[in-house]
Amino acid sequence: MASLKIKYAAIIISSLIAGGLISVTAWQYVNSSQKTVQTEQKAPERKVLFWYDPMKPDTKFDKPGKSPFMDMDLVPKYADESGDKSSGGIRIDPTQVQNLGLKTQKVTRGMLNYSQTIPANVSYNEYQFVIVQARSDG
Repeated sequence: MASLKIKYAAIIISSLIAGGLISVTAWQYVNSSQKTVQTEQKAPERKVLFWYDPMKPDTKFDKPGKSPFMDMDLVPKYADESGDKSSGGIRIDPTQVQNLGLKTQKVTRGMLNYSQTIPANVSYNEYQFVIVQARSDG
């Protein structure tokens, strides 16, 4: 009977020690990852021009918060974002360019000589053939 109590006590003590070691290891891991996130976020602060609602971008706000229209978070518009439309071109976000695999090419003017002959039979689809009756006074 005494050996059974000793076994249970040993199991409980070893479980507590293992739980403590796991807790300390998890705590150290979480704190080290938070430190790396904080060091990565020390980029220079960008100047916010105004805040706007992404669903209604024509309205501008001075402070961050919730949109009165859609109850969404307001999005900042930064000074370094090019928003002028006088450049004469389109602007695509660099991450979208990367995701889409877009490539640019110099535009040239010239004649397009493209001729190709393809054999084909053209006919109407009999299953989609419909007779429409035009009704009129007569």
